[in-house]
Amino acid sequence: MHRRHFLSSFTVAAAAGTAVFAANPARAISLEPAPAHLRLSAPSVEGALDWDLLGLAGETRFVDGAISRFPEALRQLDGQEVRITGYMMPFQDGEAHEEFLLGALQFHCVSCMASDLSRLIAVRAKVPVTYSERPVLLRGILRLLEDAQSPLYYRLDAAQPA
Repeated sequence: MHRRHFLSSFTVAAAAGTAVFAANPARAISLEPAPAHLRLSAPSVEGALDWDLLGLAGETRFVDGAISRFPEALRQLDGQEVRITGYMMPFQDGEAHEEFLLGALQFHCVSCMASDLSRLIAVRAKVPVTYSERPVLLRGILRLLEDAQSPLYYRLDAAQPA
C-alpha cells in the first residue's frame, strides 16, 4: 500500500516536470566515511587477520578423508599468534573483561547482530581488556574450534591489546 503511494507520487511529480532529484547529484551521495556509530565492519589494519578469510569457515570440506569446517588456508592458522581488529561484546557489565566476543561488525542493536558465526571470535584475555565501543586491536593465539560443542568457529586465547 505504501509502495503504491510512493510510486504514484513519483510518477505524478515526474509527469508534471517537477524536479525529483537533488539539484547537484554529485552532492546527493556522500563519499565521506560514515559516522562511527553507523560503520558496519571493523577497519583493516596492516598485518592483522582479515575477517573475510575467517568468513571462509563453515563449508564442509574433505581434508585427508575427514570432514572439516575449515579450508586449508584457515587450518594453517590454528595455534598461531595473530592480530585482529574488531568490536567487543562483553557478557556482563564492567570496565574491563577477560572473556567476551569479538566481532567483525558492531553490536549496536539486536537486529544488527552478526548472523554469520564465522565473523565472531570467543576471546579469553591474558589480562582484562578495557571495554570500548570503538574497534580494538588484539593479539593472541587463534584456535579453530573443529570439534567443539560451541557453534562458534574460533577462539582467541591469551589475548591482549596489540
